[in-house]
Amino acid sequence: MSDTTTHPTLTTTTRATARRDRSVLHGTFVLAALSLGGAVIAVTTGLSADVWEAMGPTGRLSIPIPMMVAQLVAAWLASGTRRRPAIVASALLALVEPVCILSGFSDGGYSDPARTPLHVGYQVLFVAAIGVVGVLAARRLVLLLRRRA
Repeated sequence: MSDTTTHPTLTTTTRATARRDRSVLHGTFVLAALSLGGAVIAVTTGLSADVWEAMGPTGRLSIPIPMMVAQLVAAWLASGTRRRPAIVASALLALVEPVCILSGFSDGGYSDPARTPLHVGYQVLFVAAIGVVGVLAARRLVLLLRRRA
């Protein structure tokens, strides 16, 4: 007697994975710490009235809180092993970081007369860190695109 029942074949869907690279996430953590440090400096030196103002849209030495949270989430996704979200998040960060740097020119952040030499020096360090995160994100994007799944 032959068995005529059909057995369903098991299909497994494989997700495109990528090698884990935490450099973007680590760079963004450093950027978040510098942002918080800039807010503290702004408050203690009188550039901002309080931390909320220092980390708000008018902050001069920090990134606004919602933008920093968004960058941390994007960095977490960019550093993960799921290829497609990592590509999208890396591309987003690689585009956003230069925009963050350029926004200082349009919002007056780099020309505020209330800034002291300490503020200017910290701004230079902070802008350099933003640039480094942008470069790390662009590097991650290129590596992900080169390794086709």
